[in-house]
Amino acid sequence: MPSPAPSPPDFTERLLRRFLLVCENPRTRRRALALVQGSVSNARAGRRFYALVNRVVLNPVARAMGVETSAVRMELVGSQLIGLAMIRYVLKVEPIASLSVDELVPLMAPPLRQALGLSSPSPACSCHQELAVVPW
Repeated sequence: MPSPAPSPPDFTERLLRRFLLVCENPRTRRRALALVQGSVSNARAGRRFYALVNRVVLNPVARAMGVETSAVRMELVGSQLIGLAMIRYVLKVEPIASLSVDELVPLMAPPLRQALGLSSPSPACSCHQELAVVPW
């Protein structure tokens, strides 16, 4: 009997993988991490990084998966992603810094699901509020 096909990644898993790809891809890593580091002492750099996260990660994945949720919930998810980047890439806190993407994604997905108001993995969010669009 063939093994069942793996279930498709849910929204939070796709979101995390895309975010980590932006942070780890040689083409985007330097810019993304410079914005993370700069955001600590420069509010303008922080806003630019947050806008990058929204433009390149949050909004495209949400649109592609048909996720609709409140601006507050999306902002909470964005703040968790930025915190993850700070811990993993700037402060290099172990063991977070050394985990593979495949190890990190299942550990970070549950708090993101909770921020979105989801109780379990699903292909799309069951929330039906306005999708966040960051004004920057």
